[in-house]
Amino acid sequence: MSLSNIHDFHFVIDREMKKKINNLDLFKKSRGLSGKIIRILQLLTPVLGKEHKWGKQRFGRYRAVCDDPKEVRENVHVYMPDKMYRELKLLHQDLNFYSIAMVVRLLVNFFLGLVEIYKNRVIQELKKLFAQWRSEDSETRLTPRKFVRQLLKIIRFLPGKNRLVTIYNEEYSPFWVFRI
Repeated sequence: MSLSNIHDFHFVIDREMKKKINNLDLFKKSRGLSGKIIRILQLLTPVLGKEHKWGKQRFGRYRAVCDDPKEVRENVHVYMPDKMYRELKLLHQDLNFYSIAMVVRLLVNFFLGLVEIYKNRVIQELKKLFAQWRSEDSETRLTPRKFVRQLLKIIRFLPGKNRLVTIYNEEYSPFWVFRI
């Protein structure tokens, strides 16, 4: 991977979370804290998609790094692929998170909670869950005709004259922007 495809993402986590990430036995081949966080985020990509689709608005509310104000916080640099950063940035914007760091901490905490429950079986359990999600999505997927019909119904009731509909590609970049 070339350096132009890497985003240096800086954020803060508490020392306890850092210890838990470093002590993970699942990602022994990953180099350093940054590599382990990237592996966690890559593993939880379907969770990101679900959250983006069905997640609730956060209304830009700040959430503390950790509950204990006396806990030591540490700076972390994560070198993530641009595609992953773009996906996190889009989730941050669409669900109105206070910061992208909150999204990352939320996902890492979610994964660490699963590790406490499932121990070394966490990856297998996640794969089962993701397979179930894929089957549900394929069963409920709209045909292109039904999708366009539904979109036209929604657009008809949007306020204002200059309405925009943005369609994104797989890299979470705008592919088409329609003015309606």
